[in-house]
Amino acid sequence: MNIRHTNRLMTSIDCPALRPWQARCIEQALQTLSETHPHFLCQATPGAGKMLMAAVLADELLQNGGVELVVYLGPTTAVVERARATLEQVTNLGMSGRLGTGGVALTYHALHHRLTELQQLCQHKRVLLIWDESHHAAGQTDAPNSANQWGLALMALERQVHYTLALSGTPWRTDGSCLPLLRYMEAPDEDDSSGSDAASTSQKQLQPDFVYTLTEAIQDGICRHPHFQLIDNRSIRLTRHHPRSGRRESRRFASIPHLLRHPAMHYSSLLRHEAPMRHLLDQGCEQLAKLRQRDPDAAGLVVASDILHAEAIAEALEDRHQSVCLVTSKAANAQARLLAFGDATTEWIVSVGMVSEGVDIPRLRVCCYLSQVRTEQHFRQVLGRIIRREGDDDAECFLYALNEPHLRHYARRIAEDLPEDLATVSFPMPETASDPAAPSDHEASTPPLAPQDAAPPDDSAEATRTGQGGEPSTEVTFDVAGSAEHLDPDVAFSRAFFERLVALRLLP
Repeated sequence: MNIRHTNRLMTSIDCPALRPWQARCIEQALQTLSETHPHFLCQATPGAGKMLMAAVLADELLQNGGVELVVYLGPTTAVVERARATLEQVTNLGMSGRLGTGGVALTYHALHHRLTELQQLCQHKRVLLIWDESHHAAGQTDAPNSANQWGLALMALERQVHYTLALSGTPWRTDGSCLPLLRYMEAPDEDDSSGSDAASTSQKQLQPDFVYTLTEAIQDGICRHPHFQLIDNRSIRLTRHHPRSGRRESRRFASIPHLLRHPAMHYSSLLRHEAPMRHLLDQGCEQLAKLRQRDPDAAGLVVASDILHAEAIAEALEDRHQSVCLVTSKAANAQARLLAFGDATTEWIVSVGMVSEGVDIPRLRVCCYLSQVRTEQHFRQVLGRIIRREGDDDAECFLYALNEPHLRHYARRIAEDLPEDLATVSFPMPETASDPAAPSDHEASTPPLAPQDAAPPDDSAEATRTGQGGEPSTEVTFDVAGSAEHLDPDVAFSRAFFERLVALRLLP
C-alpha cells in the first residue's frame, strides 16, 4: 500500500526551511515507497543537504503511520552524531535507542555488533532504515560472497525493515562492485563482443530514484562554483645519485605527467618533495588571503597522504605564518578539535581522512589536495567539503592539486557532472554467480579511514627512491621560471567551467 502524503513537510518552527529540491525528493519518496518498492535512493551532490531531507521524510513517515521507528546508519561517529542531532531536531524524538524514543543512530561498525537486537526489533515494528554514504557497503542479494562486512549486515537487516532510504553523493565503488538493496537495470553493451568475457558477465546500471546534480545545486545557489587549479611546471629536473660510483645523472621533463612516467618517480613520493608541495601551498595561501579580505572566517583544507605527511604540511603552513589545526586519527582529541574548528577563525585544517566526507564546515573555501588516494569517489568527496555555501557572498571555492593525469581526468568529469558510466557495474551471469571475483582493494573489507591514516609500506621501490641499501637516490627540482603560475592550456579550464555554469543559469 502506498504511503499517503499528508502535505505536512515540517513539524517544528525551529527547523530550517526546506529547499525546493528537498521538497521534491520527499514528495517523490512518499509517492514511490510501497510494499513493492521498499527501497529509495537519493543521489544528491555533496553539500546539498541530504540529511535534512532524510530527517523530514522520516518525520513525515512517523506522523502518517508509514513507519514506527527510524534506524540511521553512517560511516563515522562524527557523521552519526550530526545526523542524530538533525533527526532529533526535526522529529522532536530522541534517537538513543532507548524505550520510548523514535529510533537509534549507529555507525556501520556498531551495526555488526547490534544486528540481532535490531532484527528482533524490526520483526515487531515498522522501521525506516536510513543508510548514509551508501557507497561504503558492497554486496548483491543473490551473491552474498561478493559483500563486505557492512554490506552483509545491511542485507541481513533489510529482510526485517519496512523501508530503506539510501543517501549518497557518489553512489558507486572504486572496486567495481555493486551496492546492496539498490536497483540495477540492464545497460546497453557498447562493446558488443562474442568473447568469453561477454558471455560470463552482464552490464547493469544503477537506477537512482531521485538525482540532484552539482550543476543544479550551483544554479540554485546551494553550492559554490568550484575552480580547479592543477599545478604543473614546464622545466622539471630529476637527478639521481648513485652512492657506490658517485655518478649523478639528470633528466629534464616538460610536465608532471611526463615526470611520472619515469620508473624512479611515483606520484606518492612526488607529493612529499618540497618543491611541488611548496608551490601548491603557496597558491592555496595566496588564494585564502584574498578570500579572507572580504570574509575573515574563510578557511582552507589540506588533505595529506598520511600522518607524517600531515605533520610536515602543518609545519610548512606555520612557517608561512598561517594558523593551523592538525586533525588525524593519532590525536586523542581529534573529534573535539574538528568540531571546534568549525566555529573558530583558524586559517587551515590539515588532515588525512577525517575531513574527506560527511563533515560540514561551510567556512572551508580552499582545498590543497595532497592525498595519495587517486579515486574519483575520494576526489569528489573532498571537493564536497568546500562547496557548501554560507550566504550570498561566497559563490566561489578553489581546489589545488598537482597535474596528475587521473586527477585532471576527474576534474574534467566533475565539470561535466556525474558521468553515467560510474553507476555501471559488472554482474556475474547465473552460471558463474556462485564464484564471484574477490574485491580488488581495501574498500571491500575495511573502514575507509584506516588505510589513509596509515604510513605507506616500505617496499623495495620506495627504498630505491630514498637511497636506502646503497641504491640510487632521487631529487626533483622545479624551475622557478616554469612555476605554478604558468599552467598548460590543457589544464587551465576552471574559467571555462565557471562560464559554462553561468550560461546554464541564464537558461529559461
